[in-house]
Amino acid sequence: MISKATRAEWFKVVRRPSTWVTIGLLLALSIGLEYIVVYLVATHPPRGAGVAGATLANLRVDLYPASLVKKTLTNVAGLYGIFALIIGVMVQGSEYSWGTVKTAHIQLPGRITILGGQLIALGLLVLVMSAGLFAVDAAAAFVLAAIDSQTITWPSAQDLVKGAAATWLILYFLAVFGFGLATAFRGSAAAIGLGLAYALVIENLVFGLLTNLGDTFKQIQEWFPIANAGYLQLSFGAVRAAAASGAGRPPVDGTHAATVLALWLIAIAVISAGLVRTRDVT
Repeated sequence: MISKATRAEWFKVVRRPSTWVTIGLLLALSIGLEYIVVYLVATHPPRGAGVAGATLANLRVDLYPASLVKKTLTNVAGLYGIFALIIGVMVQGSEYSWGTVKTAHIQLPGRITILGGQLIALGLLVLVMSAGLFAVDAAAAFVLAAIDSQTITWPSAQDLVKGAAATWLILYFLAVFGFGLATAFRGSAAAIGLGLAYALVIENLVFGLLTNLGDTFKQIQEWFPIANAGYLQLSFGAVRAAAASGAGRPPVDGTHAATVLALWLIAIAVISAGLVRTRDVT
């Protein structure tokens, strides 16, 4: 039954133009912001920039294939994650906006089966996003290395698999977070607003203030999702621009970060299932 629900949900999400517009914008932003813009700035530093100009020129090293994994992961927990959150909201929020949730919940195979199909289809869609990110970044890195006549050196297969898995986990958590908010608020607008506020501001702002009060709050932060998304991202290393801005070694390792993210993901899925199962949709 889950497989039939998954096929049905996949049929719906892949035929929504908004799905591919969102993914297309993500991939275009990845190439444009992280590669083209950085390359242009690094190769054409302002006149009289001096040391700053030399620093900008050094940034081009991270544009080559050897740095593909950490370069791709640079904004996954932040800017790129917004697109995953929006996708998650759309998968569930549109059902409430269009009123189709009422029809779906009175039909077989049942509410929880439908929700399971939605979450699996969402996971597959995030897999497409993650693979697309690595594919376009790899193509951009290859082209720029060829333009600069650099030796093409790729990360090891193990690093690529780990990086792709981390990218998927971060993006899938944010997508399920958006899905859960859309379930709780029965729509898209409030879910997107609150989701963006939490992912970009609330957790960072609150702990940015509280961690000044002592190590206890730093230890508490190590169990919150957005912090661990950033920790998992940084566990693969920081590109030169991020390192120069103060991004260093995360306080926890990648295993801890991945485990916490997985636990939050499961918790949100369980809460969503509880809401779907018990609420009246009429």
